[in-house]
Amino acid sequence: MGLRRLLETAVNKMDEFGERSHAADVAKLTPAQREHYERWEARGAAARAGTSPEDLGDPRLTGTVLQGPAGEVVHGVVKAPKRQDVIEDPAAWEQQMLAERAVRDAARADYLAPGRRPVHITRVATRGKTQAREVADHLAASGLAGHAELVYGAYRVPDLISPGRLGGEGGAVVEWDIVHAADGRLPAAEPPAALYLDAGEFLVDRVPGERAPLDEDLALDILARAGIEPERTLAIARDVAISKAGGGGEGEGRSTIDATVRGVHVLVMSNAAAALGSTAAAPPWRIREGPPDGVWLEVLQWDAIAKAVHPVRQRRPPLPSPFPYLPLTAQELLRAYIEIVGISPADAYCAQVTHDRPFDLMGRTSTKWGVRRTGGGPDLPCADGKLRERLAGGHHVVVAYRDSPEYAAGRARFEAYEQSELQAHLRRNLGLREPVPEPTSRLWRTIERVGDVVEFFTMEPTVEDDFVAPRYCWPPRGG
Repeated sequence: MGLRRLLETAVNKMDEFGERSHAADVAKLTPAQREHYERWEARGAAARAGTSPEDLGDPRLTGTVLQGPAGEVVHGVVKAPKRQDVIEDPAAWEQQMLAERAVRDAARADYLAPGRRPVHITRVATRGKTQAREVADHLAASGLAGHAELVYGAYRVPDLISPGRLGGEGGAVVEWDIVHAADGRLPAAEPPAALYLDAGEFLVDRVPGERAPLDEDLALDILARAGIEPERTLAIARDVAISKAGGGGEGEGRSTIDATVRGVHVLVMSNAAAALGSTAAAPPWRIREGPPDGVWLEVLQWDAIAKAVHPVRQRRPPLPSPFPYLPLTAQELLRAYIEIVGISPADAYCAQVTHDRPFDLMGRTSTKWGVRRTGGGPDLPCADGKLRERLAGGHHVVVAYRDSPEYAAGRARFEAYEQSELQAHLRRNLGLREPVPEPTSRLWRTIERVGDVVEFFTMEPTVEDDFVAPRYCWPPRGG
């Protein structure tokens, strides 16, 4: 073999090795990392195909949720426009909010589903330690517990009320939203049957490398196996808890206010109690990745929009809005999705504004030291009519419903609406159903347990641990 042929062979083998190595590296990416990688690959391919830089857009917006004016400001492409005077008076704020909302409603009108049902959101004040029972009592007293065909869902409002108080949320006000289509009063009904699934228990059979379930995946699987239709389902609601940590003294690090998901509530009509209870016996269960056949589970980004329209969590969103074409609240986005897709409450399993992985609400608060330390701010209205400090949460909007060809057409309308009117891609960067990791070795688990004991008695943290165990399936089988 000549020298030239030998060199060509060597180069080809090196290229093949490089491609195999690159493919192996790509295969190791998490779904979120792969999504980001594929968007940059698509941008590179478009550039090589001759797409102009103007059509490609600024690279800082590649793969981001927000595009358009809000995306350019949030991601540093342009400087934020000079702010007008922000409205402080509550009555004037309300008037401006309604005026801006009317413009957005008019822009959304062309996308709305024909024959859509009304969407009402009733906010209920409860106490943290009794919230589940109080929500069930409200559903019974309002009659909605006997008419699940009128209920889209219910969920704990992911805001922290009175953030400066000590002792957690047990005795604090915790609000819930009931999303329904009832236009008038209904006769009182039997309280709903309830099932609670603890995220820390091994309920879903998984091995390392398989996808972790969403809370709704598990709840929907139980409902499907129990034969409980959406007409008898009142809500699937993630159990969101908000707690404060750190910042109490020298050496304790920065303070955090963390929203975490501890489990999921499943509420059904009382006549489905027996089926629900028997089906939820004898875990763990082997469930599919994703919802059951015939069910659509939608997850949309909210916090990406909130960064633009609600930059300081302790205050009302500033008005006039810097980006008045965007929804001002997560509830407005939830309502828009239901009305554009045209979901009937009889087909709905859940509708909620919620969180997914642990989320620090202090990441976007006032820079004033005293306010940032406590999380406090001005007094704002609560569901019981009283004014209290409030720290706004909410990361995702989640809706689950029985699918149909009409809803597929509705989702196409919603995609046109979000791209044309919102200038956003709300399904990006969700990071859902990440692979279950390999557990640490037995030796390391022993060291971790010893560290936990030392930390308990000394009150001194041992090692920094950012690992968050996947819900319902940890540690995995065979780990």
